[in-house]
Amino acid sequence: MKYEQQVFDRLSKGGFISSDSVDDATRRIFLDIDDCRDEYADYFSRIGFILEEGNQYYYFSRKESKSSMADKLKKFGHWVDVLDFLKAWEPPFGPGFTFMTADLIVKIDSDIELRDKASTLYDNKARHDEIAERLMEELSKQGFVEIIDDVARRYKVTAAYRYLEDMVNLIAFYDNDEITD
Repeated sequence: MKYEQQVFDRLSKGGFISSDSVDDATRRIFLDIDDCRDEYADYFSRIGFILEEGNQYYYFSRKESKSSMADKLKKFGHWVDVLDFLKAWEPPFGPGFTFMTADLIVKIDSDIELRDKASTLYDNKARHDEIAERLMEELSKQGFVEIIDDVARRYKVTAAYRYLEDMVNLIAFYDNDEITD
């Protein structure tokens, strides 16, 4: 275990560490977690964090009360809207996909359905470039996308994005399971 502090700094804030990061340091951290998973899991469990492994990414979870879980599910509604928006923009949007912010803005400007979806993402953002910029900030902060070209504002979708897809699929599965009338 070489990266306890870096892992804590990223994951304790709700971020992810992905195997396909464009950052060499992040990939090294991922490989170290992969090699020493049990040690990392034990280390962080002592302070109340559960090291979780997804499909080529790691994140923290915590045991929480039912009321806290209900609050989290409400907040996750925003991420469902984001996922819906991104898939409406580019159906192949997912890990490995690369794009430029400018392409997103052009599509919002030209597609009425996408414009309607974009307008519901952020209450205080009206201009399409503001919406796109806020979305990129949010996706980047969580580790779902990483910038690969600052000048062109080109991004790459990381493996951590699967977390969103998996969560939405679980919600959809749960909803279908509940409807048995």
